[in-house]
Formats: sequence, structure tokens, C-alpha cells
Amino acid sequence: MSDKKIVKWSDKQTDIFSWFSSISLTEVKHLVVRARAGTGKTTTITEAVKRAPSNLNFLVCAFGKNIQLELAKRFLGVNNVQVKTLHAVGLSCVMRFWPGVAVKYASDRENDLAQRVCGSTAPDAIKKLVAKLCTKGRLTTPYASTLGDLTDVAVTFECEPDAEWRACQSCGFEREEHNGDHAYTGFDLQYVETKALEAMELAASEKPARTGIDGADMLFLPVRNHWMRKTYDVVVVDEAQDMNTSQLELAQGMSKGPIVVVGDDCQAIYGFAGADSGSLDRLKVALTADELPLNVTYRCGKAIVAVAQRYVPDFMAGDDNPEGAVEMLPMENMAGAASAGDFILSRVNAPLVSIAMSLLRSGKRARIAGRDIGAGLVNLVRKMKAKSVPDLLRRIASWEEKEASRLASRYAGKLDSSTYTARREGLHDQAEMLASLTDGAPSVSEVVSRIEALFTDDGLGAASVVTCSSVHRAKGLEAKRVFVLGDTLRHNNQEERNIAYVAVTRAKETLVWVK
Repeated sequence: MSDKKIVKWSDKQTDIFSWFSSISLTEVKHLVVRARAGTGKTTTITEAVKRAPSNLNFLVCAFGKNIQLELAKRFLGVNNVQVKTLHAVGLSCVMRFWPGVAVKYASDRENDLAQRVCGSTAPDAIKKLVAKLCTKGRLTTPYASTLGDLTDVAVTFECEPDAEWRACQSCGFEREEHNGDHAYTGFDLQYVETKALEAMELAASEKPARTGIDGADMLFLPVRNHWMRKTYDVVVVDEAQDMNTSQLELAQGMSKGPIVVVGDDCQAIYGFAGADSGSLDRLKVALTADELPLNVTYRCGKAIVAVAQRYVPDFMAGDDNPEGAVEMLPMENMAGAASAGDFILSRVNAPLVSIAMSLLRSGKRARIAGRDIGAGLVNLVRKMKAKSVPDLLRRIASWEEKEASRLASRYAGKLDSSTYTARREGLHDQAEMLASLTDGAPSVSEVVSRIEALFTDDGLGAASVVTCSSVHRAKGLEAKRVFVLGDTLRHNNQEERNIAYVAVTRAKETLVWVK
């Protein structure tokens, strides 16, 4: 939200300013600010820090580089405030203990750790699972050291070996079914977890000479090795609902005094990526923190806020907000109705492909947010080595069936779990996207060209194009008019309701439900 929209500070904002102005290092208090969508969070926190006692030095922790650059502009010339990403904070800690260590963001580090703990006897497929679990563990469970500490992480992030690796190579039985006549040689979850724990310990104890450290190490090493130094009087953590355990512990470890945690628990939609969505409530309890709300939005029209209140009852519209509008639209009218500057949001990506292609055929510029999604689809098409479009369609169907079978085997007895459901839907989403991209394509190379042209992160939200996006990709963005594919939303758990809330609150003036 821009500063221009605030003509006077609200009571909610002045309460936060008052708290900051009374910060003391002799009587340390902590604060949780529960800031809803479009409530002027960045503007409020910037003003609050500036009103704090000038003899205190602040660290403001930003979730990503773009947010860090925006916040840094707002604190330009304020000498007692440093704005850093948590990766930068962590890297400075690491460099004190491992001076000169190289930094590489590729997968070399995790692959090297897995190779060293597994040796030459483990199959490459198992080493990949060990590498992945080691990285997820470093981010979400930095103190893991005992078998069982990473089990839930392994299940959540699909690090369990397929059945073909779990069985004894001699008799075919899995560990719990083994008849005792043969030595157990299978590579099951216990093996993967054991090796991932060894890899984490190796990562923490040895300065890497060849691979350097990676992004996970920047967060993990200071926490695991207690390398944090209480450098700042006050630490402010922005977007706390999106941060993983290592990020939050790193921020806490840098503060001499108060910690201020800012976030919206109802915008916690990255559980699949390891975000600690319960962090606000847990930190409030652990720190015995005060809580102040920031729940009056200046972004959304009042009619839009009324819809959002179905998901977040304490969400309120500013008195001066425009009325706004909520409309309904049949799916078949979408291509004709959307225009440059609009957002089209879906919980999953597959429906966006046909919509974007329809817009292009109508002479409208359209893009789908997600360059990495496009790269993944291109790799999948090339991996299938199809000779024609009909052959590609057959291979897509076969690929989905095979992968779905593997997934069901991996989650045997857990097919009603939210993790299995999300993974299965992700498979179907990929298959559906590829199938839509073949529509009318004369060749496989044309399918690849379509993917490369459609999927991009350049100009995301630009006024000259219609932006088609998953709700996750649109988080943090806004548009005057937003079309939401209502049938793609779910409401069966809190994270799904959060996704709906995020979708609705991207709209400033008009929210269009597409059915």
C-alpha cells in the first residue's frame, strides 16, 4: 500500500507507534503485530521504528530480496536501522567462523553431503532423497540428531523411497515383514533418515572446501552451531508467517532486547514449503509477548472486504475505502471480459493454460506467472521424447498413471492425508497443463515454444498484460480487478481457507467470481 492512501493514522497504528516509542532495554517486552492484507503494514512498521528511541539500533529482517530493497529505501538516511534478508544475516554469522568460505546456490552442496554419507553402495535415487531430506531438515528441523526427528519432514516433502528400494534384495520382504532368513539390505525411510541426519551433522561440523555453502547453510549453520551474536538492540521480523524454523530462530538469536514479529497467520499458505504457519501464536506464548492488531485494510473495497470476512472475521475496511464491487461471471465469458492489468487467479495452474491461450487467440496479451513452472514442463516434455503430439498425449497419460501409482504406494494407509492429496493434485495439474498446451499444436516443438512464451515472471502484474497466476504466486500483489476461479478453491482446512482469503484480497476495486 502506498503512503498516499493514509491521510491520518488510525487508532490501530497509533497504538503500535506508542508501543515502539516506549521500548526499553531495562524492561524488555516483545510484540506480535497481526497485520491483515492491505493494512499498510510496511508503512506502519517503518513509521513505528522511526518513532522508537533513537539510541537503539534496529535490525529489520525481510523475507526476500525485493522486500529488503523496498524497506531499505524507506529507511534511507536512518542511521540506527539495518535492513537485511535473513540469508544475509546468517551469512555474516557463518563468515565469522568460516572466513572465506565460498557460496554456491546450486545443488552441489546437498549432493556432495549425500554422496559422502551414503558412499558408492546406495543407488542414485536414494542419494537424491537423502540430499533433499538433509536440506529440508536444515531449514525446518535444525537441531535434528536422533532417528525420528526427521520422519514427519520426510513424509511431508516426499523423501520416502519407492517400494522397489524398500524391499530386501534377497527375499523381497520389507523391514517390518522380514522373515529373518536373510540379511536386510533394503533402502527404506529409516535408511534415508539416518543418512540425512549424518549429512546434517557433517554439514555443521566441516567447512566445505570444494562445494562451498548453500542457502540452507546460511540459515542452518548459525542456529545449529549457536553462532548467532546478539548484535542488535531490537529485531523486527517481517512476514513471519512465511518463515521456516531456522529463519525465525536466527532472527531471535540476533536480538539483545525486544523482538517484534509481524505477520498475518491467515496468509500462511506455504506449509508445503516448510513455512512455520503457527509461528505467530507460538512466539507470542514463548516470549510472553504483547499483541496489537493491524486489521483495517486500505486496499480493498468494502464489498470485497465483506467477502473476505467469511474467512477472516476480524478483517475490516477503512471508513474512506470505496464501496467496490463483487460480480459473477460464467467461465465461457472470461476471455471476452478480461483486459490488460487484470489478474486471473486459480488455486492450481492447469485451468490458467487454456484461459491464457484463449486470451492470446482473442488478440490480448497474457502471461502465466511462474518461469520455474514452465522450465519444469519443458524438461518433462523433453524427457518423454515423444515423436508427435498424439504420442506426447499418450506419454503424458502414461506418466501420470505411473507417478500416481508410485505416490499411492508411498502413502499407503495415508491416502486421506492432506499431504497425499496435495501431491496427487500436483501431478494431475502438471498433466492437465501439458494436455491443454497441445491443443491445436502441430508438433512437439510447438508445445515447447508455447510453454516458453507463456510462463514468465517478467512484468508480473504489468498493466500491459493479463496476468494469469496461481494464488500462491500472486501473494503480495494487487490489481484493480481480479478474476478468481471459484471452483478451484477448497475450504476443507485452514490453509485452504487462507488461500481463498489471499485470492479475494488481491482485488482493490472489483472482485469477479468465475464459475
